[in-house]
Amino acid sequence: MAWKKIWYKRLIFRLTENFTLRSRRKRFNLFIDLLKPGPDDKILDIGISSYIVRGTNFLEMWYPYQKNITCLVNEDIEKYKDFKLKYPEVKIIQGDGKKMDFPAHYFDIVFSNAVIEHVGRREEQKKFIHEIIRVGKKSFISTPNYRFPIDSHTLFPFIHMFPRKIKFWIYKKIGRGYFSDINRLNLLRLQEFIKLFPAHINIKIYKQKVLGLTTNFIALITHPPECKG
Repeated sequence: MAWKKIWYKRLIFRLTENFTLRSRRKRFNLFIDLLKPGPDDKILDIGISSYIVRGTNFLEMWYPYQKNITCLVNEDIEKYKDFKLKYPEVKIIQGDGKKMDFPAHYFDIVFSNAVIEHVGRREEQKKFIHEIIRVGKKSFISTPNYRFPIDSHTLFPFIHMFPRKIKFWIYKKIGRGYFSDINRLNLLRLQEFIKLFPAHINIKIYKQKVLGLTTNFIALITHPPECKG
């Protein structure tokens, strides 16, 4: 049974690789077009991956000013040896995205791609969002759409929409037991995503789509109240 799960996982990852790369490239282009980061802008990327496949860490992959990027991770930095070999100019620090050791608006831009759904329950997600807003002058925050038929983490259709106990049981049976924990996967509907932001913050929501269906939500903050002139 184990080899079947491995074979299936490899096959489905290979079949979806080009789609994933195109999707991430569109998100990166949107980031560049909307925020127009310059060669001196300090960027914080929260939640990089320790493995280098399928366009993971696409900000570091395509952004031309890698020396200006700081990555925040919540694991031992030693896990990111491959990342450091590939992106030697990028700085990595360890910390908690819900309680960061940076002064207000320390970074010109905070970038967070598909991380908010992994930080816990709604209250924990709200803390994460508030910290991003606090430490950044501008923010680019994306998350997969709960209502999209296929969950990008498990690559199975509709299971993520089942009641929690049932879907967690299924995840364990199909070899995706890692995600049978709300602290590891807690997808968001649009209104749930919007409610995580402080009421006084002006956000713009962009929807990334495929075949007319929204795959990802992107929240853009360009002028926090304290930065308005």
